[in-house]
Amino acid sequence: MQLDTIRERIGAHRATRAEPEGDVMRAAVALILHEPDGGSPEILFIERATREGDPWSGHMALPGGRKDPEDEDLQATAARETLEEVGVSLHEPLGRLDDLSGQRRFREQTFPLVVSPYVYGLATRPEVTANHEVNSTVWIPVPWILHPESSVEHATGPSAIGETFPGFRYDRYTVWGLTYRVLTNFFEILGQKLR
Repeated sequence: MQLDTIRERIGAHRATRAEPEGDVMRAAVALILHEPDGGSPEILFIERATREGDPWSGHMALPGGRKDPEDEDLQATAARETLEEVGVSLHEPLGRLDDLSGQRRFREQTFPLVVSPYVYGLATRPEVTANHEVNSTVWIPVPWILHPESSVEHATGPSAIGETFPGFRYDRYTVWGLTYRVLTNFFEILGQKLR
C-alpha cells in the first residue's frame, strides 16, 4: 500500500469523535508516515523513557500527549507534543482516526482518558531529535506491521496472573495496548487487518 492510497482513504474517513462528560483527560497522538524512494511507507514510533509514576513508562507509542489549556484544539496538541518529543514540525494532517477511550492512572487514582489520533504524511524522512521523555525512536515499515510473523501476544505480568494483549514485534520493540488499538483503526480504514 502506497502513501497516495493512504492519503485518499484517510482523507475520506469521517472520524467517530467522543464527547466525554465530566472529568476526562484529553490527549492526541500523531501517526506519522514517510515513504522512502522505491520503498513502502513507514510509521514513526517512540519508546517512552522509563519514569516512576508514568503508567506508560518504557512503552512503545506514537508521539503525542495530554492537551494543554493553551492548545487551540487536539490537532494542535498532536503537533505541539510531536515537536517537543521528537523535534518534528507537523502541519496539515491527512485526516483523523476515531477517538479511543481508555484510562490513565495518576497518583493512585484512575481517570477516564480520550485519545484523538491524527495521521500525517511527510514527503521526506525528517531528522528526529528525541527529548528526555523518549528513550529511542524507530521507523517501522507498514508491510512488517501487517506481516503475520510480527504478531505476538504481549503479557503484562507473570503468566499465572498477568493478562495478554495482541501486539506486534519489530527488532527489540513490542507495540501493544492503546497504540495497537490506534493502528487497528488505521488499518481498518485502509481495508487491512492486523493479525
